[in-house]
Parts: sequence; structure tokens; C-alpha cells
Amino acid sequence: MLISVHIPKTGGSSFRSLLQQVFKEKLLLDYADAPMQQGNFSRNMKAVLALPGGRGIERQYDCVHGHFLPLKYRWVRNQSLITWLRDPAERVASRYFYWKRKFNPEATQFRKYIKDADISLEAFCKIPHYQNLYAKYLWMMNIEQFDFIGITENYDNSLQIFKKMYDINAAVSVTADNTNPDKSSKQAYVMDENLRRLIYQNNQRDYDIYQRGVEINQRLQAQWLG
Repeated sequence: MLISVHIPKTGGSSFRSLLQQVFKEKLLLDYADAPMQQGNFSRNMKAVLALPGGRGIERQYDCVHGHFLPLKYRWVRNQSLITWLRDPAERVASRYFYWKRKFNPEATQFRKYIKDADISLEAFCKIPHYQNLYAKYLWMMNIEQFDFIGITENYDNSLQIFKKMYDINAAVSVTADNTNPDKSSKQAYVMDENLRRLIYQNNQRDYDIYQRGVEINQRLQAQWLG
């Protein structure tokens, strides 16, 4: 069973459209946990308490995809962990501009504040709750435990790796969802070096995870694409 962890603003919404085409009714979309709408303790305990609920789910589904801590599905047998990673500075900027661009009447008060108060990207990246998101999602886990890691900056090749690894029909296509209409999905956000340095300083654990993810992705590319 595939356990697909969708970390926000890494390309997971577009990837979801592929999974829906492939697995159809055998795909479980799990977005109810909303990990980043909770504090560290509540988020982690929800994953711990959900552990027994993962048993037997593989009899109903072939893949689960969504916003959840992978620890939640630790007891699923014969599982294959997959996720996508993105340069942390690009991911932070993408989330900031997405929240500024999209109005959601059901959003959390803090998300509404970011939009209404018109705070800067620099101020946003200083908020501890939204720093080191990879590390928070991978609580009690290691990136080395993932069988497939897609890299957003290497999206096309990563997608081909995924299709070959899991014997997915090459004709299955992916649509770009939740993208910024003012920039190409392959175009980097414009940030000066001081801002990028600030994001790095506030997300060092995520940079370590991302760099290791890139290495794993490169190894998979050599193995599956030659």
C-alpha cells in the first residue's frame, strides 16, 4: 500500500490528480488531520493515537494521500512511503503568496490575519509555527524511510521515476493545481540573498532533510532512468 504524504506547497495537489486517475475508488484522501492547524503536542498526539486505526486499512485501499504525519499509518503492512520535497525557501514563499492570493472564508484566524494585515514575506518566515515544516511532518520518522522522494525542482524526471517504480501507465497525465498564475511552476520566486539567508537560518532542519531528499532522488533517477 502506498502512503503518500502531501506536505503543503511541494506539488502534492498536482500529484493527487495522478493518484486519482490511477487508483480511483482505491485511493483514500486523508486531509482531515490538518497538521499545521494545531500545536506541536496536539499534532503529534493525534498521529500517535491514530496508530491502531491504520491496521486493516490496506484491505480497503491501495493508496492513501493527504496532509498527515506518516507515523499515523505506521502499522499498515507492506507499505511504501512516498512524498515530495521542495527547496525550503521556495516552499515558504509559495505558501505565503498562496495565502495572500487565495481567500478562504473557512480559514483559520491566523491565515486570515496574514492576508488582512498584509504582513511581509520576511515577517512570515520569522513565525516559528511555520518553520521547519518537513521536520514537523516527519516527527519520529526519518527521510531515509521513504521509498520514493520526488523533488519539485526535478518534477518531470521525478514523475517518470514514480511511474517506473510503481508500474504506472505512462499515458497518465498530471494537471498543475494550486499554482501561482503569475509565475511558471518551474520559475523561482524572486528573493534577495538576505531573505533567502533568513529563511535558511530559520529552517536549517528542513534544508538538511531537503538535501538528503535530493540525494535519494538522484540515486533513484540513476537506478530507474539510467
